[in-house]
Amino acid sequence: MRHGLLRHGLIAAATAVLTLASPWAAGARADAAQVTVVSPGGAQRTLSLDALAGSEDVVGRAYALRSAAGESAQTLTGFSLAAILGAAGADPYGFSYLEVQRPAGGAVLLSRDQALDAGAFADGPPLVYATAAGTGFLRPSASAEDLNADDSFEAPQGISVVLRKGSRLQVRAKASTLRTKSGKPVEFSAVVERAGSGEQLTYSWYFDDGHSAASPEARHAFAKPGSYDVVLGVTSGGDDAGASAVVRIQVGAAPAGPDRKGGGRDETAGAPDHGSASGPPAEAGPAPIPAPAAEPATVPPTPAPQPERKDPPEPAPEPEGQRVAGRLVDATATNTPPAPKPAAARRGQLSDDNGGGGVPNAAWGILATLGLLGTGALAEAGGLARLWPRGRAA
Repeated sequence: MRHGLLRHGLIAAATAVLTLASPWAAGARADAAQVTVVSPGGAQRTLSLDALAGSEDVVGRAYALRSAAGESAQTLTGFSLAAILGAAGADPYGFSYLEVQRPAGGAVLLSRDQALDAGAFADGPPLVYATAAGTGFLRPSASAEDLNADDSFEAPQGISVVLRKGSRLQVRAKASTLRTKSGKPVEFSAVVERAGSGEQLTYSWYFDDGHSAASPEARHAFAKPGSYDVVLGVTSGGDDAGASAVVRIQVGAAPAGPDRKGGGRDETAGAPDHGSASGPPAEAGPAPIPAPAAEPATVPPTPAPQPERKDPPEPAPEPEGQRVAGRLVDATATNTPPAPKPAAARRGQLSDDNGGGGVPNAAWGILATLGLLGTGALAEAGGLARLWPRGRAA
């Protein structure tokens, strides 16, 4: 009895361990409903849809599923790709397009505009949702002709969304032939890689002869011989653009000569190498007129030597700081220095201290002083005469 209980306990424990470890267990199904977002640099972030439950931004929306067998509708609730990328913290401007990996291989390619613009598809945005078997993905149909049934699938272990960066649209132009005749049509077709699934593209063909076309396939005939550079341009709804390499179509025989890519019937040196050739046919055109012989050049007479012209000597530099004013004179004029300008004569009359006429007061003072000195001298002479002995005077 004791051994039976122990054996049953061991079996139950082993069953519990296997149940928890099995990815197919009902308790582990929530882990399978997940999305892994891979950035252009390789970093990954995995989101659990159960952890995001309750924040779905698409609820009860009907989507059309179109295939070659017919059309059906499916009503779903889940998360748009824009919501998934936002929850993963992806930079909305850090990628050019993305790939949703299929579980059996391959991928659904969508442009950044298709992934982030809610109005890119009429039915609604691309959808990620949880299913009983794991994680589901649906790519909406862009039009009645857009078959999207193969782009809707379920992945038991979750799906991966890989963000890509760089030039997206890879465009090539194909031609049915590279050599043709005037008036014979050439078939052209476009090959575009990395276009979004169901993405609307605009095609522009340029045939280098003034004509163009706007379809994935075109049929065009060149009217005149020549060499024509055909280019295809492709633009997406999200304004992504791509262009093909040049496809050169040779119409008619190419002219002889090195480095001549043109065609046509005018093989003269001045004929155009690009586009429509013009001029009469070489076999029907008039013979070229030879150029007239060059006449000997006439040697002009040697001119007589002219006397050397001598410039007048430069004037001596003026003293520093002195400003010189005047005018230049003719070299033939006599270099005579100008006569000195006479000083202006003084004007007026003598006046006394009071402003009146006559002898100044200072002159009168000088005369009075001289008179006094003379009187003193006379008086002194008289005194000396008295001292002189009278007898001696006899």
